Amino acid sequence: MKPTFKHYLSIAFALLAIFLCGYGIGFLLGERKGSQPQSASQTKVSSSPSSSSDFDWATWERSTGQVIEKAIPDLTPEQMQAIRLEIAKTSERIRAARQSGRKEFRELNERLRQHLTPEQQTQLPGASPD
Repeated sequence: MKPTFKHYLSIAFALLAIFLCGYGIGFLLGERKGSQPQSASQTKVSSSPSSSSDFDWATWERSTGQVIEKAIPDLTPEQMQAIRLEIAKTSERIRAARQSGRKEFRELNERLRQHLTPEQQTQLPGASPD
Protein backbone atom coordinates (compact mmCIF):
# COMPACT_ATOMS: atom_id res chain seq x y z
CA MET A 1 0.00 0.00 0.00
CA LYS A 2 1.45 3.33 -1.04
CA PRO A 3 1.26 6.14 1.54
CA THR A 4 -0.92 9.03 0.56
CA PHE A 5 -0.81 12.72 1.44
CA LYS A 6 -3.43 12.00 4.13
CA HIS A 7 -1.03 9.54 5.83
CA TYR A 8 1.83 12.03 5.81
CA LEU A 9 -0.45 14.74 7.17
CA SER A 10 -1.64 12.45 10.00
CA ILE A 11 1.95 11.64 10.95
CA ALA A 12 2.91 15.33 10.91
CA PHE A 13 -0.02 16.27 13.16
CA ALA A 14 0.76 13.42 15.56
CA LEU A 15 4.39 14.55 15.85
CA LEU A 16 3.27 18.15 16.35
CA ALA A 17 0.87 17.06 19.11
CA ILE A 18 3.62 15.08 20.87
CA PHE A 19 6.01 18.02 20.63
CA LEU A 20 3.43 20.48 21.99
CA CYS A 21 2.57 18.16 24.90
CA GLY A 22 6.24 17.87 25.83
CA TYR A 23 6.71 21.62 25.54
CA GLY A 24 3.64 22.29 27.68
CA ILE A 25 4.67 19.88 30.42
CA GLY A 26 8.21 21.26 30.44
CA PHE A 27 6.88 24.79 30.63
CA LEU A 28 4.55 23.99 33.52
CA LEU A 29 7.18 22.10 35.51
CA GLY A 30 9.84 24.70 34.84
CA GLU A 31 7.49 27.53 35.70
CA ARG A 32 6.45 25.92 38.97
CA LYS A 33 10.05 25.23 39.95
CA GLY A 34 11.37 28.66 39.04
CA SER A 35 8.58 30.71 40.60
CA GLN A 36 9.08 29.60 44.19
CA PRO A 37 10.24 32.65 46.14
CA GLN A 38 12.99 32.39 48.70
CA SER A 39 11.52 32.91 52.15
CA ALA A 40 13.06 33.79 55.45
CA SER A 41 12.34 30.25 56.67
CA GLN A 42 14.90 28.87 54.22
CA THR A 43 17.81 30.68 55.82
CA LYS A 44 20.42 28.66 57.66
CA VAL A 45 19.38 27.96 61.23
CA SER A 46 21.13 25.57 63.56
CA SER A 47 18.58 24.83 66.26
CA SER A 48 20.61 22.15 68.02
CA PRO A 49 24.17 20.84 68.02
CA SER A 50 23.06 17.62 66.31
CA SER A 51 21.32 19.52 63.52
CA SER A 52 23.69 20.71 60.81
CA SER A 53 20.82 21.19 58.38
CA ASP A 54 19.76 24.46 56.84
CA PHE A 55 16.05 23.88 57.44
CA ASP A 56 14.12 25.74 60.14
CA TRP A 57 12.17 22.93 61.81
CA ALA A 58 10.46 25.15 64.39
CA THR A 59 8.95 27.25 61.61
CA TRP A 60 7.87 24.12 59.74
CA GLU A 61 6.15 22.73 62.84
CA ARG A 62 4.41 26.04 63.53
CA SER A 63 3.23 26.53 59.94
CA THR A 64 2.01 22.92 59.68
CA GLY A 65 -0.07 23.43 62.81
CA GLN A 66 -1.45 26.68 61.41
CA VAL A 67 -2.45 25.01 58.14
CA ILE A 68 -4.37 22.35 60.07
CA GLU A 69 -6.02 24.97 62.29
CA LYS A 70 -7.18 26.93 59.24
CA ALA A 71 -8.45 23.80 57.50
CA ILE A 72 -10.31 22.55 60.59
CA PRO A 73 -11.35 25.63 62.59
CA ASP A 74 -13.47 23.79 65.18
CA LEU A 75 -10.61 21.87 66.84
CA THR A 76 -10.69 21.68 70.59
CA PRO A 77 -7.62 22.76 72.57
CA GLU A 78 -7.00 19.10 73.43
CA GLN A 79 -7.12 18.11 69.76
CA MET A 80 -4.78 20.92 68.79
CA GLN A 81 -2.34 19.93 71.55
CA ALA A 82 -2.40 16.31 70.32
CA ILE A 83 -1.86 17.49 66.74
CA ARG A 84 1.09 19.66 67.77
CA LEU A 85 2.60 16.71 69.62
CA GLU A 86 2.23 14.48 66.55
CA ILE A 87 3.81 17.16 64.35
CA ALA A 88 6.74 17.48 66.77
CA LYS A 89 7.23 13.69 66.84
CA THR A 90 7.13 13.53 63.06
CA SER A 91 9.60 16.40 62.79
CA GLU A 92 12.01 14.55 65.07
CA ARG A 93 11.66 11.31 63.05
CA ILE A 94 12.32 13.18 59.79
CA ARG A 95 15.42 14.81 61.28
CA ALA A 96 16.68 11.44 62.47
CA ALA A 97 16.08 9.91 59.04
CA ARG A 98 17.95 12.76 57.36
CA GLN A 99 20.89 12.31 59.74
CA SER A 100 20.86 8.59 59.03
CA GLY A 101 20.85 9.29 55.30
CA ARG A 102 23.80 11.66 55.61
CA LYS A 103 25.69 9.00 57.57
CA GLU A 104 24.98 6.46 54.81
CA PHE A 105 26.35 8.86 52.17
CA ARG A 106 29.52 9.46 54.21
CA GLU A 107 30.02 5.71 54.64
CA LEU A 108 29.43 5.12 50.92
CA ASN A 109 32.03 7.77 50.13
CA GLU A 110 34.56 6.06 52.38
CA ARG A 111 33.85 2.65 50.81
CA LEU A 112 34.26 4.14 47.33
CA ARG A 113 37.60 5.71 48.29
CA GLN A 114 39.00 2.24 48.97
CA HIS A 115 38.67 1.44 45.27
CA LEU A 116 40.28 4.64 43.95
CA THR A 117 43.81 5.92 43.51
CA PRO A 118 44.81 9.01 45.52
CA GLU A 119 44.39 11.16 42.39
CA GLN A 120 40.92 9.75 41.73
CA GLN A 121 39.97 10.32 45.37
CA THR A 122 40.51 14.06 44.93
CA GLN A 123 37.96 13.99 42.06
CA LEU A 124 35.30 12.11 44.06
CA PRO A 125 32.25 14.32 44.67
CA GLY A 126 31.11 15.17 48.20
CA ALA A 127 29.59 12.72 50.62
CA SER A 128 26.04 14.04 50.72
CA PRO A 129 23.63 15.51 48.19
CA ASP A 130 22.44 18.01 50.83
